[in-house]
Amino acid sequence: MMRLSVYFMITLLLMGCSNRQIYTAVQENRRLECSKLPQGQYEKCMSEYDTPYEEYERERQAATGNESDQ
Repeated sequence: MMRLSVYFMITLLLMGCSNRQIYTAVQENRRLECSKLPQGQYEKCMSEYDTPYEEYERERQAATGNESDQ
């Protein structure tokens, strides 16, 4: 599964998708994987992938120290 995700991400990058589109596609892929889990694990898994792109981008910029990267 991890190999498939890597190929998917590389394909998206080569197609010229924006960071937001890539983030959204990866999140959707992860949520799809969550749907295969039992209910208790499903809810925990889904909560890990509900961060909006804007929040993710703020956290990423803060971590890299690059506030002008958009």
